[in-house]
Amino acid sequence: MTPADADAVAALHAASWRSAYRGVFTDHYLDHEADAERRQAWRARLQAGATSPDWGLIAADAAGHLLGFAYVMPDRDPAWGDYIDNLHVAPELRGGGIGRRLMRGVAAQLQRDGSTRPLYLWVLDVNTAARGFYEGLGAEVTDRQLSEPLAGQQHPVWRCVWRRPTALLGDA
Repeated sequence: MTPADADAVAALHAASWRSAYRGVFTDHYLDHEADAERRQAWRARLQAGATSPDWGLIAADAAGHLLGFAYVMPDRDPAWGDYIDNLHVAPELRGGGIGRRLMRGVAAQLQRDGSTRPLYLWVLDVNTAARGFYEGLGAEVTDRQLSEPLAGQQHPVWRCVWRRPTALLGDA
């Protein structure tokens, strides 16, 4: 993921939120603010990439169209390890294996980087489909908290953790 990917990543991120969080985030935010807010956030984040240990993976088709992405913050927490800050797949492509391939790609890159730490992420309580997806990949759902503000509000979230992320590298 490079700064040149920021606008496509932001557009997919906003589309993913519109699909998954209608009724959770306000309609006004999703319909009128999410695109610009995500674009600003991703441009700033990816511009800082040269000075940050954080990195992202993208899944694209042969024509270069973005299908999904993952963004990782290595060694984010002393106890919980490496953090997946975002994982999104184009809403119309969910269930097609892109998320699984991104998770395997994250685990493979962390292994290449020498990480032996756990891997974790947060999933909104209302997103039972995502929680089921992560559990199907071997995540342990450990604790519930309130998120940092998302779309102007805090939301209940669950931590999903892989104590041995190399298990994600097993059979597809």
